[in-house]
Amino acid sequence: MAGGRMRSTRRLRSWIVEQVSSGKYPGLVWDDDAKTMFRIPWKHAGKQDFRKDEDAAIFKAWAEFKGKLTEGGQDNPASWKTRLRCALNKSPEFTEVMERAQLDISEPYKVYRLVPINEQGVLVPEKKCREKATKRSKRRRSSDSDDDYVLPVKQIKTEEVTSQQLLECSSYFERCINSPSLCVSSVQDSFSVVVQYLGQEVLQRQIQGADIRIMYQPSAVVPPTSAILKGGFPRIPLPEPPSTLPTGQELQALFTLLPFMERGVVLTSTPQGVYGRRFCQGRVFWTGPHTTEPGLHKMERNTEPVLLFSKDVFKQQLEFFRTNGGAAPQCGVTLCFGEELSNTEDPSGKLIIVQITLPWAEQQVQNAQSLFQSISILQSLASQSPLGEITLNLVPCGSA
Repeated sequence: MAGGRMRSTRRLRSWIVEQVSSGKYPGLVWDDDAKTMFRIPWKHAGKQDFRKDEDAAIFKAWAEFKGKLTEGGQDNPASWKTRLRCALNKSPEFTEVMERAQLDISEPYKVYRLVPINEQGVLVPEKKCREKATKRSKRRRSSDSDDDYVLPVKQIKTEEVTSQQLLECSSYFERCINSPSLCVSSVQDSFSVVVQYLGQEVLQRQIQGADIRIMYQPSAVVPPTSAILKGGFPRIPLPEPPSTLPTGQELQALFTLLPFMERGVVLTSTPQGVYGRRFCQGRVFWTGPHTTEPGLHKMERNTEPVLLFSKDVFKQQLEFFRTNGGAAPQCGVTLCFGEELSNTEDPSGKLIIVQITLPWAEQQVQNAQSLFQSISILQSLASQSPLGEITLNLVPCGSA
């Protein structure tokens, strides 16, 4: 088995090197003088300027080389790209070089490195190709679906993704060690998360603790090792779209968007409030009760965490509500993945909506409501008394 797999990946490596060196595929070129890295064109098949004969040429060539060009009787650039992407990602002889990719330009490309043999045994278990999931999703996607959507994402091996995520997160959360007053969280911290696809609830989770990560993880991915999970946050995986969703372009867009959520969003609760930080390349917009600026609120990628929910403002609103009644303070925020969302929009039509409520805040609001109602009842009784006052007789409750 091992020998067969090695022959297969060696076959891919020699084939790739030959194609890059041939110069006959637009955009497929060496990225360095030493010829250890190469660029591969990565344009979305749904773009208006997409040219199948040029932009999908290398992917079509691989499908033809493998004898899969006419599989299913479809002329499908998206499936061609998926096939080569899976082959590159599962091979120990290639690794994606994320920092050298250019995916926001008119002629986007990714960069892969040819891994020397002496380094191949060092890699952690690799991401397996989601061939079964791909076959299922092909039945629900049209031919122009692709693995790029809105903002491009960089596909790398699962264990490498997990390790890198923890390193990136630490740049902010390491401050907890040096600044306890900023980062010490309360035992009351908790999250209630509801995920909706096209207005339909597909997941609900309760998390006790101060940190969570909301992310997409393909079902066929190799599970992370215990050493990696030890330093991570509780994860809420975005599920695959259920069969109950209506078919059409929106469902196709949903399937295309999900892989770009693979690196997710991290939420953490501090004494100041709940912060969010985005690591995925799919766009993330949010709405909440404590925004001070009008317009859209976009969570930028790999920047300082954004304050989504202020505990100080909530306490002020709660005190006012406890004393005066009226509208109860809101206890959560809304995240929208891949699309813009404003405070005035109905989120039910969006592809992916994540509703996050804070159970500890809801409990305080319920306590305040009960207190306010009790005071109102007492005031009502007092107003009916000739003396304007009431007397409560407290008696112990014995056992039955």
